[in-house]
Amino acid sequence: MEDPQTMVYSQLEQEQTLKNKNMSLIYTKEKIRDNTYKVITIIDNVEYTFHCIVANDTQEDLDEIVQWNINNLSTPFVEPQPTYADKRRAEYPPIENYIDGVVKGDQVQIDAYIAACQVIKAKYPKP
Repeated sequence: MEDPQTMVYSQLEQEQTLKNKNMSLIYTKEKIRDNTYKVITIIDNVEYTFHCIVANDTQEDLDEIVQWNINNLSTPFVEPQPTYADKRRAEYPPIENYIDGVVKGDQVQIDAYIAACQVIKAKYPKP
């Protein structure tokens, strides 16, 4: 019986060699649909899998995208910093509270909602 991992790789197309400045990198590709490939490469005994979308469905374009991905594997992940708007959005009271006050004609509830929003705006001012 064939090894399951071997079966997966046997479904992939021929290995493509990509020349790097210091070494030759080998990757396998699987065409998922037009202009889209699943690429698998092993660097320093670590397997990396990523998807590539190429503008023109050519080997040269794929090589360029694969090279870019490989070059950026060592780039550390930078956690995106939330903006003041993101922070506000996360802490604003539910809009349903305001709408409920409007529907009921409850000015106290409407004013409480607005006051709560003003507190959040003061906590996270525009830059």
